[in-house]
Amino acid sequence: MTERTLRFARREDDRRNRLLTVIRAEGGEWPASRVWALYRERQWAPNRTTARKDLQLLARRRHLIERGPQNGRFYTLNYAGGA
Repeated sequence: MTERTLRFARREDDRRNRLLTVIRAEGGEWPASRVWALYRERQWAPNRTTARKDLQLLARRRHLIERGPQNGRFYTLNYAGGA
């Protein structure tokens, strides 16, 4: 990996860790729209797709649980723990 790629990866991990910290503090349901609003407010990411992908990644790492229908997907904290 190049230095630039490593910096980008670290920045993405930092953003996801900050998101997970907020979700743990606030709890509740987290659809992509709620995450995107948080990202806009705090200027953490450029678009809604980033919010959606971050939620999906945190679910794959078992920090979050994916819930709801395909057109109404939201995520909740996995209290059993993540990877």
